[in-house]
Amino acid sequence: MNADVGEMIKGLFSKKALEGEVKAPQNQYVKILILIFTVLILIASYIYFIYLPTQEELRINNEKLSQIEILKSEVTVLSDRILKAQADLDEAQKEYERRTTLFHTDKELEDLYGHISMLAMKNQLMVTKIEKGVEKPIFEVITSETQSSICDGSLSNTVNSDDFNMQEASQLKKVAYYEFLVDLEISGNYNNYTNFRNGLAKLKKIINIMRESIVVLESETRRGDVKVASSIATYRLPANESEKCIQSEQGF
Repeated sequence: MNADVGEMIKGLFSKKALEGEVKAPQNQYVKILILIFTVLILIASYIYFIYLPTQEELRINNEKLSQIEILKSEVTVLSDRILKAQADLDEAQKEYERRTTLFHTDKELEDLYGHISMLAMKNQLMVTKIEKGVEKPIFEVITSETQSSICDGSLSNTVNSDDFNMQEASQLKKVAYYEFLVDLEISGNYNNYTNFRNGLAKLKKIINIMRESIVVLESETRRGDVKVASSIATYRLPANESEKCIQSEQGF
């Protein structure tokens, strides 16, 4: 009987030990699962809160860098265009200054008459006639393609396309400048007249004597007096767009 009780007690203790051994591996699996789940949560949190925002920020920064490069390229192109435009402007300004130095403007044409009168008075000459003569355009020598493009553009603002005659367009020419004559009649001492001519030659503007007739006056009291009839030519640039391109037979 005592032996049976001992066996029973021993069996109970051995059964509890086996149950403890079975539960121990189960607890380890739970811990491993919890650890894995925790790691996955940490990884997901890192991806969601750190990695993805960082990638979005990198994408935005890359786009900004790309835009900066594009802007730099556009700035370079614009800088080159500005330099070219400035060079063209400087060249055009030099050409304008060269032409305006040699050619008269409308205001200077009016001053020319006064200057001729003052120069004659300074040399003790009498001006009996001073009036504007014939004016005619001097055309540029250019290719037909260049002429057509310039003239068509000049007429686009003044001529209706429905009424535009292509035959007339082919006769349009670009005007380089206008030549006009001033008819003069002057009387006085011949030496004084030569001084008058020298004074005209010293003017910065272009003035050419196209025709000159000198008649010696017969006088016992005033020897050396002459009467001069001459035509001097001077030049002006086109005053407006309508004068820059005209028909070849058009006159003024």
